Amino acid sequence: MARIALLQNLLTENLGLMHLSSYLQSKGHESRIFIDVQGTNAFADVETYKPQILGFSCTTGMHHWALEFSRAYKSSHPDATVIFGGPHPTFYPQIISEPQVDYVCVGEGEEAVVELANALDGGDDTTNIANIWTMIDGEVIQNSVRPLIMDLDSLPFPDRSYYERYPATARETSKNFISGRGCAYKCNFCANHTLMKLYHGKGKWVRFRSKENVIEEIKQVKKRYPIRFIGFSDDILIVNRKWLYPFLDLYRQEIGLPFLSTVRANLVDEELVRALKEAGCISCVFGVESGVEKIRQDVLAKGVTDEHIYESARLFKKYKVHFGTYNMVGLPGESLEDAFQTVKINAKIRPDFPWCSVLQPYPGTEIRERIEKDLGRKLPVDEIGGSYFTSSLVQDREMRQKENLQKFFHLAVRYPFLQPLIRQLIKLPPNPLFQLVFQSCYALQLMKRSKINFLTLLRYAITSRQLFNKKRESSVSPVRDEPSPAS
Repeated sequence: MARIALLQNLLTENLGLMHLSSYLQSKGHESRIFIDVQGTNAFADVETYKPQILGFSCTTGMHHWALEFSRAYKSSHPDATVIFGGPHPTFYPQIISEPQVDYVCVGEGEEAVVELANALDGGDDTTNIANIWTMIDGEVIQNSVRPLIMDLDSLPFPDRSYYERYPATARETSKNFISGRGCAYKCNFCANHTLMKLYHGKGKWVRFRSKENVIEEIKQVKKRYPIRFIGFSDDILIVNRKWLYPFLDLYRQEIGLPFLSTVRANLVDEELVRALKEAGCISCVFGVESGVEKIRQDVLAKGVTDEHIYESARLFKKYKVHFGTYNMVGLPGESLEDAFQTVKINAKIRPDFPWCSVLQPYPGTEIRERIEKDLGRKLPVDEIGGSYFTSSLVQDREMRQKENLQKFFHLAVRYPFLQPLIRQLIKLPPNPLFQLVFQSCYALQLMKRSKINFLTLLRYAITSRQLFNKKRESSVSPVRDEPSPAS
């Protein structure tokens, strides 16, 4: 039996790590999740746990934290084995060249990590494990991915018990669930097309759990925790209506809690919105991305028209379902006026939660390839920070104003009469006041959409400052070290 410490640096439940932890335990290994944020002392907690393997789930930008933590830990515990997984190692497996990284898991991790844990525990060869990259004597050993897991019902439910050790997550009154895996679309700012290529011929990419399996998991969580509403973390919950409508009927009958969901504007019609509303949906979010349809189609390959956006907004308002929008500034070929068109289309449809980020050219995305082609050079991966709310890696003569506009986006949408003033303010250099305006607006949206109180929000803000700043801060005091009931 191997002992594995799984680490994250956001103070919220991580579905990927929870699934991996429960799968490891189901195969006879010991696994525990640790959170490394302000107010915890994950380093000391992990030392007390004495793991054989440290596993890090990281996105691009957050990989700086994982490298820092693993470097420090291995300096004191050189025999510890470190494996990186998640989006960043999947799309940039070259991170295996970092001396503190022993293995990289590319793609789905459950079966690969269990096979690696078995091999390490038994002293067996680890160089021929599908999905796993490693380095031997300076040579990178690359293994192709194994077939996708088709029967998602065969996986154990995610292990949420370790989050009870942290007061903030223990008190959460909402829980997230996922009904399937894989997104059917190929937006250029997302790396989904790369995953499809990676798994070509390895099984059906978009897969669903049975509706009964999802409902049973929700029932068990509802019985154990005092949850008031539910979030579905699927890329697009509504993509398969043959699955969706029977699921919504069963959800309404057996669960009955309010829920939140991500949708796609070109899939929204009255029948769908009515079904979501009747099942208990209180809030949806969809991507606008850009207010210029040509950019949305030609640059982002979104496949969503202005009419789709207007009609979706009209229907959500008709059925009194709150809705939010995802938006970006700093897109290739985007002028400042184009960015203001994104403000204007949002001001016209008046979303309850207008959300905006600065485009980050992440590894594995086609938009990164386009930017590199336009620049005539490769973009440095390690210069991407942990936040998409700060600045762009790519600069043009109007980028600073577009970055500033992102900070005022909520105010510009909700209060259009402020737009002339905002046009003047964004000409000033970026400054802490602009960041404070953004953080305040973001906090108000989060409180309203996630139905959390101010104290909960304050705790989250203190521990998650890396979301809004480029530099990560160290953690301090320890958490209670109690075994999980699932162990």
